[in-house]
Amino acid sequence: MRETCWRCLRPAPFCVCADLRPIPSATRVVLLQHPREARLAICSAWLTKLALENSELHRGVVFESHPRVREIVATPGAVLLFPGEGSVPADEVRPPPPVLVVIDGTWLQADRMLRDNPSLAALPRIGLVHDRESGYAGLRREPAPGHLSTIEAVALALGALEGDPGRFAPMGEAFRRAVRLQLECTRTRRNPRHRPRTQG
Repeated sequence: MRETCWRCLRPAPFCVCADLRPIPSATRVVLLQHPREARLAICSAWLTKLALENSELHRGVVFESHPRVREIVATPGAVLLFPGEGSVPADEVRPPPPVLVVIDGTWLQADRMLRDNPSLAALPRIGLVHDRESGYAGLRREPAPGHLSTIEAVALALGALEGDPGRFAPMGEAFRRAVRLQLECTRTRRNPRHRPRTQG
């Protein structure tokens, strides 16, 4: 059985914990993860939680009766990281909000979670203005240009909200390294030259 890192819960050869030293932030990041996202090889939301001192993660689909999430949503000044109509660019929000709620899932899952959670849907929304490509780099297909993984989006949002992008840059770097390790493993498995020879 392969050795697993107790912290990031990934096989030891794919561990990027050395790049995920907890970063302080004034804004508390609350990740609401669709259960299916937790099964993926690279769990971006879990890496986000590890990367931030001031964060928490809850898994589920409907949170309207979840005591902690209800408390979070009721926090004065809480905002939702979600692009689209009505969202305000993160670099225009001052002072930084006390709570940043982030939905982790595919865009279809995220839309359904907002539909099923009116209190989340009612939160003021902030978005990102950027020209970056997703760090998934072919490991996972994004629905449109400009879409990012959860950890990349949170890093950019906090950098803009707190006026210190460099402090949160290691989050994106750790994610891209995790993707590279996963892609290298995939290529090795597909390339017969790297497979052990058998006698016969």
